[in-house]
Amino acid sequence: HKYCKLTVTDSVSCLLVEALLNTLHKLGLGDFYPNKLTFRSLLEINKESIDDKPVSSLREVPQCFLRKLLKINADCRNSAQLPVSEGENDDPFDLNRDDEVNSDTKIHPLELIVALFLCADSLLQQQMALKMSMCQISVPLLLPQGNKSQSSLMLWALRDIVKEWCPSELSESRGFVEESIVQANIPLFSFVRLKNCSMSKSQLLNQILSRGQQSQNIFMHRGMRGGSLKREISDGLVEVCWYLPCGRDNLDIFPEPVAFANLRGDICQSHAQFNFLFQVSFATFVLLDKVEGNELKMLTSLRDVRSKLFFIVNCKDGGAKKEMKSVQEMFKILDLPKSRVKITNSRINGAEFAKMLCAVIKTSLTSGTSTCNIENMQDKAAEFGLSVDENRSDKQKKEAQKVLRGTGDQIKKQELPLQGENWKRLAKLEKEMCRLTASTDSGLEDYKFKYQEEVKKSKLSKKNIKSPQR
Repeated sequence: HKYCKLTVTDSVSCLLVEALLNTLHKLGLGDFYPNKLTFRSLLEINKESIDDKPVSSLREVPQCFLRKLLKINADCRNSAQLPVSEGENDDPFDLNRDDEVNSDTKIHPLELIVALFLCADSLLQQQMALKMSMCQISVPLLLPQGNKSQSSLMLWALRDIVKEWCPSELSESRGFVEESIVQANIPLFSFVRLKNCSMSKSQLLNQILSRGQQSQNIFMHRGMRGGSLKREISDGLVEVCWYLPCGRDNLDIFPEPVAFANLRGDICQSHAQFNFLFQVSFATFVLLDKVEGNELKMLTSLRDVRSKLFFIVNCKDGGAKKEMKSVQEMFKILDLPKSRVKITNSRINGAEFAKMLCAVIKTSLTSGTSTCNIENMQDKAAEFGLSVDENRSDKQKKEAQKVLRGTGDQIKKQELPLQGENWKRLAKLEKEMCRLTASTDSGLEDYKFKYQEEVKKSKLSKKNIKSPQR
C-alpha cells in the first residue's frame, strides 16, 4: 500500500490492515501513518485554524476534532460526523433507509480517535490524552495497532495527566492528594462483554459515573450521534477514566479514587487484552445475555475467579429461560456464589441498577486486595504479548538518558554561574543596606559606606564570571 508497510501474518490480520488503511484514507490521514502527525503542525495559525466553519468532508474532521480538543472544548466528541443538510432523509416511510449506514460520509467517533492516536507522534499523543481527560472523555489505555495480535500500553501518553482528589481520611482537614495518574495506586474495575450482549456497557458505565442523574458521555456509546456505526479498527481498544472524590459525603459516589476500564468488542476477539485486564484489575464485570462454549472455556481458564469476577446478565423478554440455563451451568462450573451475579431487564430502572452496582463496587473496595498502578503494568503487558509505547524506540530512550546524564549535582553551578554563592552574598548585602539592622546612630554613614563598597566588589566579581559556551 502506498501509505505504509505492515507485516501481515494471516487472513484475519490482512483484513484488519486493509480496514485500517481504508479508514486512514477516508480521513485523509494516510500520509501521517505511523506517528507522523506532530503537535507543532497543529499550533500553526492559518485560515483554517481561525475560521470555525462546519466541516464539508470526512478529511476535514480530524483537524476539526483536534482544534476543538486542544481548546478543551468538550463538544469535540461530536465532531466526528458531518452536519446533516436540511431536507436530507426526509421520507419517514422509507423502510429501506438506514440513518447510520457506514459510508464515505460517516465514521464512528472511536474510529476517529484510534486513527488519530496511531498517526500522532509521542508528544501529540500526550497532549491528546491530557486534553481528553480534561474534557471528561475516556482515554486509551490499550491501543490496537491494526494487527490482530498487537496492542500497546499507552504509558507514555498518559504520563502528563496529573489529578487532584480528596480521600475520605483527609475530608475533615480539607487536605488533598496530587499525583501523576500513572504512578497513583488506584483500584481498577474493568467492564467487558461476551459476544451475545444486548446491553450497552458504555451507557451503564456512564450511569455509574453520573450518580444515576443525567449521564455524561465519558465513554462513547451507541446512543450518541454516529455511535451505532460499524467499527472496524477500534475493537480491542481499552479506554480508562477515573472517578476522583471531592471529600464531601453528599456528593461523592465512592470514598476513594477509582479507575474504570472499558474493553471494546467481545472478549473472544481480544483474548490478550481481556487476560491482561483481568490480571491488573481489582475486579472484572462481565456483561452477557448467554454463554457459549468458547466463552465458557476462556472463563474457566482464569485464576482467582471467586475473588475478582462479577457477572451482569441482561434477561431479554422471551427466551430468557433458555439463556439463563447457560448462565446457571457456568456458575456451577466456576463455583461462584450467587452474590456474584446481577440480573437486569427492560423493566428495571437504569439509574437504580447503576446505584446497586455502585454499592457492589464500594463493598469490594473494602476487601483489601492490592492495587497496581499503570507504571507497574509493564511486566504484565509483556507477559500477554502487548507492547509498551515507552519502549518502542531505543533511540529516543538513549537520547533521553544522554540528557539526564548531564544533569548532575553541579548542573546549576555550570549552566547558571551568576546565580551561585556570589549572587546570594549580593542579595544579602542589598537587603542589609535597606534594613540597616546592625547599624548604630553614631556610625550610620560609615556603616552604609562600608556596605556600598562590598556591593561594588561583589558586582565587579560577577563581571569576571564567564558564561558557559554553547
